[in-house]
Amino acid sequence: MFRTIAAATLATLSIGLTLPTADASPHLKGGFEPHVFADTTGPTSVPIGWHIFCKEHTEECHTPSGGVQKVSLTEQNWKVLLEIDHLVNQNIAGISDEDHYHISAKGIANWWTYPDDGMGNCNDYALLKKRLLIEAGWPSSALFLTVVLDHHNEGHLVLMARTDRGDLILDNLEDEVLVWYQTGYTFLKRQSGSDPDTWIAFSNDVRTLDKVAALSSTPTQQP
Repeated sequence: MFRTIAAATLATLSIGLTLPTADASPHLKGGFEPHVFADTTGPTSVPIGWHIFCKEHTEECHTPSGGVQKVSLTEQNWKVLLEIDHLVNQNIAGISDEDHYHISAKGIANWWTYPDDGMGNCNDYALLKKRLLIEAGWPSSALFLTVVLDHHNEGHLVLMARTDRGDLILDNLEDEVLVWYQTGYTFLKRQSGSDPDTWIAFSNDVRTLDKVAALSSTPTQQP
């Protein structure tokens, strides 16, 4: 299924979208403050879902990424980001792991995999978006699977793309690509840019949160 979506994605990148000019910020909800990144502390525990995923996809898990860890957001790669986020959200039907795979009967706490049958939960959306972005030319070292607490204080997986305009979030529960602090989520941990098997915790430094709050309340120029 993800191969079908990949082909559709690459074939439709020529579709006209509202894109940033060379000196304009992407059109994101609530304004956009460049160069604001989600602070991290150090290594933390690896999600059980990632361990399960890696048993079937060894080649995607045990190879250090290295390379670029911050992408310069151009008109073309912004278009690719939007297109892949939209197509995955539109083409994958949401379903819980329990309804989909009956994981409790199998003694599995959390199941991460590609939505090859066209159905999946947040984990599957995020994995597919990362895979398609890499196939479209984005470096894996700038794409982080990221664990958050959502608006209901429940665990949720999103994809974070680190760019020179800040950390952008691709989310199956949101139609727009947002800067991380615009989501309203509590950020817990993400993959390291240098090694996808290493996960790092986000900082809960109050000073950082105050800075972000101040930035997000400051009017910014829209394209």
